[in-house]
Amino acid sequence: MDWTERLTQIRNDLDRLARFPTVSEILLRYLQVVYEHLENCSPYAEPLLTAFEALVSYELWHHKATTKLSSSQELQMRYLVPLGVEMRTALLKLVQKLELIPAYSPDEVVVRELLKAHCYYQLGELEATINGLEEAIRHGATHPLIYFSLGYNRHRLALTEYARWEPVGQKLVLTDKNAFERLLRQALEDFRNGLSYSGREPMDARLYFWIGMVHEMLGEQSEAINSYQRAREIDPENYGEEVQQRLRHLQTVDENPSLQPPPPPAELREEATPIRPISETELESFRKALGEIETVSDLLRRMGGSSEGKEPLEGN
Repeated sequence: MDWTERLTQIRNDLDRLARFPTVSEILLRYLQVVYEHLENCSPYAEPLLTAFEALVSYELWHHKATTKLSSSQELQMRYLVPLGVEMRTALLKLVQKLELIPAYSPDEVVVRELLKAHCYYQLGELEATINGLEEAIRHGATHPLIYFSLGYNRHRLALTEYARWEPVGQKLVLTDKNAFERLLRQALEDFRNGLSYSGREPMDARLYFWIGMVHEMLGEQSEAINSYQRAREIDPENYGEEVQQRLRHLQTVDENPSLQPPPPPAELREEATPIRPISETELESFRKALGEIETVSDLLRRMGGSSEGKEPLEGN
């Protein structure tokens, strides 16, 4: 197939990917941004086209496998760890090839760096993810979703590197307050950079909501409330109820400062569970947990496997 035919095939594959229930809207939008920049490249960028084909094929395989496992009555934990290892191996091979691909135009740099950032994110390499997104933005990746992705990954890095969840006291403990706050301030800037001039676009609601969450984490309640309200105003259907819950919590905390915040994201609350057959009762809750796994590293960590390319463990 020639360049145009291969682009058409990728478009068709993205449409196929969208039909899997495990695929997020953010992933689809992200791959669409990559596709749009790839369209601006010349046929001489064939190595990047091949790399994008490989990544889309990986995502199709990944979501086909997870969809099948999550709906199977024969689901067992032992099947998920090997799957995670296979996924990690595929991503490592792809990112190693991407590191060697030259880029001669701004669009080629954007495509290469966004593909690398996606691979590194799935591998749990947040600093490399951030570096790739920053490089893509420097070369013209100005879509609001890319700014959102950058802010989100800075926020995630702050939580995983400079904070820990204390289960006994049910509170977030900062291990490096200055580094934690510095990353969150940078995330706020990223989210704001993604806002449209009108401030009324659909993506603006998501950005304002996250601006509110970061302000809340920094203890800046007034700024958090204003941002939450903007998110609800722009998109009441998707953010109305969640914003209302956030505002109620902020009001409760204001009335009772000793009240602890709600539990943090799952990456701060890892639970060790030994490998064993699961019952029919447990199966349903496990399917739900499977749907919440966001990256390959999350899958390996939750299943008791290695995130460093070693043999998977049998349990913790």
